[in-house]
Amino acid sequence: MNGPTWVFIQVCWIAWLVYWVLMSFGTKRTVERRNWTSYRLVAILIILGLVGVDHAVNGSGDTRLWHTGAVLGVVTDLVVIAGLAFTVWARIVLGRNWSAEITFKEDHELIESGPYALSRHPIYTGLVTAGLGTALNYGRVIGFVIFAGLCAAIWWKAREEERLMSSHFPDEYPRYRARVHAIIPFVL
Repeated sequence: MNGPTWVFIQVCWIAWLVYWVLMSFGTKRTVERRNWTSYRLVAILIILGLVGVDHAVNGSGDTRLWHTGAVLGVVTDLVVIAGLAFTVWARIVLGRNWSAEITFKEDHELIESGPYALSRHPIYTGLVTAGLGTALNYGRVIGFVIFAGLCAAIWWKAREEERLMSSHFPDEYPRYRARVHAIIPFVL
C-alpha cells in the first residue's frame, strides 16, 4: 500500500494542488457568484454518508479489495497523470475566466477550444479520471467511497455552472451544449 506507485500518486496530487493554488491569483474580477456552499455541502454529506454505509457494511473503511502490484501501479500512475494533465490543459485554456467557485467573471468568455471542444467541463473530466486512477491504485473500499462522493460533487457543481452559463450566453451556450458532451468526451 505504501509502495512507490502510491507515493508517486500522492506527489502528483500535491504538485497539482500547489499549481492550482498558485494559478488562482491571476483571475478576472467576479461579477456574479452563485451559492458556493451548496455543492460543497452536498459533497461532504454524500462522502460522510457513503463512509458511514461503508463502515456499517464492512466494519471498516480500510477494506482491501486487491493488492496493487507493479503493473497495476504503473497503469494507475499513468491514469492519474493523464487526468491531472487534462485539468492543467483546461485551466490554461480557460485562463483568467477560471474560478474555484461558480462565478461569472468580468468580460467572461465562452471557451470552446482545446479541451473545451472535447468536454464542456474538462477540469471535471480530468478530476474524475485522476480520482478513478487513485481509487484503483489504493485498492480499498474507502477509496471508491470517496471517489463516488467526488463524482456526486462534480455532478452537482456542473449542473449549477450549466445554469449560470446558459443565463449569460443564452444563444451560444445551448448550441455548445448540443455539440459537446458534459464530462466524458463523445459519451456523457
